[in-house]
Amino acid sequence: MEKFRIAVVGMGGVGGYYGGKLAQRFASDENHEVIFIARGAHKQRIEQEGLKLRLEGEVEAIRPTVVTDKLEDLGKLDLILFCVKSYGLKQVAEQLAPSITSDTILLPLLNGVNGIEYLQQRFQEANTLWGCVYIISSIKEPGVVQVQGKYNRLVWGNPKVSEKLLKKVKFLLDESGINHEYYEQEVEARVWEKFSFISPVASLTSLTHKTMGEIAASADLKNQLQLLIQELVSVAKAKDVMLPADMVERNLEVLQRLPQNATSSMERDFSSGNATELENLTGYIVREAQNYAVEVPQYQQVYQELLQKV
Repeated sequence: MEKFRIAVVGMGGVGGYYGGKLAQRFASDENHEVIFIARGAHKQRIEQEGLKLRLEGEVEAIRPTVVTDKLEDLGKLDLILFCVKSYGLKQVAEQLAPSITSDTILLPLLNGVNGIEYLQQRFQEANTLWGCVYIISSIKEPGVVQVQGKYNRLVWGNPKVSEKLLKKVKFLLDESGINHEYYEQEVEARVWEKFSFISPVASLTSLTHKTMGEIAASADLKNQLQLLIQELVSVAKAKDVMLPADMVERNLEVLQRLPQNATSSMERDFSSGNATELENLTGYIVREAQNYAVEVPQYQQVYQELLQKV
């Protein structure tokens, strides 16, 4: 029996947690191979000491089957978790192209939706799932990933993928103790629900450098956030993605529940002068609005102002 080969691309907060859980269960299983794709000091430390996953005060060193930074040499892969930043997706996808066949399952766990659409178009023969995660996690130092709180979810599915492959993914997630929700239908809308929060919030925090609490406490900023959410919902509707009628209210409740001193990862990237996910989280809505003749004046204004900061 051939090994079922799993690759996790991007060993940051998301890849570190989900890859870590898979490796914890399957790296020593003779029927499975778990490959971590990492670079630099992070890769070196994982090779030497294993990936240290900090969960609720406990630290466990997890050793995958393989750690590598050579994507072109991996051979056929059965499941690939894409956990990179959106601006790095195309490069790693092209490097992995020789490993992707009609049997390969692609599970993108990225911010936004256009990365999923890209993989579906680029690898039409493969089996691309819709997916997103709700988790607060990050690299604390090379070789160490910390997860905050117990609340994390992996949402996934695609009714067009064969039942045999879907059952395999479900088995892997169940066995690894990963909290997941499979949607046979409407999975695209579930991913857009997350996008309807992170896109407006990332856009507005990056523009204003205000925290969640400061936005919630300001009538003007709260109103601007509502307008951004409404515009995104309009674009989703034009694409035949039906979001809940109370999406604005739901997202404002989430805003209140999150740590009030938090901003967003895109705001932190802007503040640090790093590469950002502006095109993925803000520009995508502007471009799709143009494609579908939807008016999004708030998004256009915020996008143009953020372009000046890049």
